[in-house]
Amino acid sequence: MMKETCREIIDDSMLALHALAKLMPRLTSQCSLSEMLETINRTLGSTLAWISVDDDRGYPRVVCAGEVTCHAFDVTDFLASTLLQRHHRSWRAIYWKENVGKSLFTAQHPGYGQLQSGVLCKLSSHDGSCNGYFFLAFTRRLQALPVLKNIVAVLVEKLKEYFAEMVSRERTAKEMQRVVTQYKTLFERAPVLMTSFDKGNRCVLWNVECEKVFGWSMAEINAHADPLAVFYPDPEERRRIRGSFNVSPKDMYEWHPLRKDGAQLTILWSNIPLPDNSILNIGLDITERKKVEQELALKATTDDLTGCLNRSAILQQIQTAMAETQRPDAGNRFCVLMFDLDYFKQINDEWGHQVGDSALVHFCDRLREISPEHSALGRVGGEEFLLLMSQADSEAAVVLSARLRTALMERPMQMGDKSLTLSFSAGVVEVCCEQNDSSALLTRADKALYDAKRSGRGKTVVSRDYL
Repeated sequence: MMKETCREIIDDSMLALHALAKLMPRLTSQCSLSEMLETINRTLGSTLAWISVDDDRGYPRVVCAGEVTCHAFDVTDFLASTLLQRHHRSWRAIYWKENVGKSLFTAQHPGYGQLQSGVLCKLSSHDGSCNGYFFLAFTRRLQALPVLKNIVAVLVEKLKEYFAEMVSRERTAKEMQRVVTQYKTLFERAPVLMTSFDKGNRCVLWNVECEKVFGWSMAEINAHADPLAVFYPDPEERRRIRGSFNVSPKDMYEWHPLRKDGAQLTILWSNIPLPDNSILNIGLDITERKKVEQELALKATTDDLTGCLNRSAILQQIQTAMAETQRPDAGNRFCVLMFDLDYFKQINDEWGHQVGDSALVHFCDRLREISPEHSALGRVGGEEFLLLMSQADSEAAVVLSARLRTALMERPMQMGDKSLTLSFSAGVVEVCCEQNDSSALLTRADKALYDAKRSGRGKTVVSRDYL
């Protein structure tokens, strides 16, 4: 019944106008090309509709719709054959009253004998050049070809407008795709960490540098219920990480995630909010740089031979301890012991400087073994050392000094089959009130040490002039 109605539309001018009035609003740029052709077929009763239009490179793009199957190569052959028969360029439409299927298909194709009437129209651009073709075919011979001509003319004008929009959209889409591809390549190959997590804590961006630095693939990360737990096992640290997502990207923040192998990294992260409310995280792996900085800082404050603090570092520790005693609520006190190895010049002269160096290392090792946890040991001269004992009085310092003498006697330094028992003299200064003169403290310690050496060496003397 629908087919009969459509045939009547094509053969009647008034009905054709009504059909066009209903058809035209449906042909919008929001429709796909195949949807548009299907709408035309249903409204006009055509069995086959196709469009061939040249793309930006001049290659034909063919879209077909209808009950008869038609391929691009059928359209290409048909156009080539038809255009060869039309040497002049002024034509706008070609009509077939019958047997159009024989012109379009081979004898083996079902449409060869099925299709009868048909019309082929040029799709011309504003400058008059041809940029494509529109074709309609029917299974019966049409009597009112002039009506069909008018219908197709209107459709072609409508399709021209659509194609202009379509070409513009496709060009824009291609350009956007090109830009997206470039940015994707940038994200993938950038020598910085780029990652993003959605609101459900799923990882949605994980570039090659991330996989290289962390050792995890995005699939492995998302296999975990909480991907952040892979990098930050501590729940409190994860809470701080999530809280940082809403921080404005003014600075880069240092975090310490774990690698897949369990090694801790040092990463500088910056969070950039995106229009869809997700967060792009950009990071720099500074793990090796941090290690170098720590090594340099250690070297700048450490005595190369003994591993103790160097002179400037231990004096800075003492100055800091003195500043702590100035706090009214602190109630802090501390002691400083100044050590000097006895007869060290004789060791160098008799055994050589290499043995002398070993003696210094041996002495420091024994002293570190018995020193309280928060003590600081520094070398201030050739064989002179300072030990800072926090929260300790002079009595504790004297006890430690006695323990050190015992340790040196019980574990003398071995040199092949010979052994050397080290001896030392020490001066003790207790700081128990508000003072900030480190020079005076050192003078007191040095005087107490001198008194110990003058009284026969191997002794510890406490300064009675309290600071």
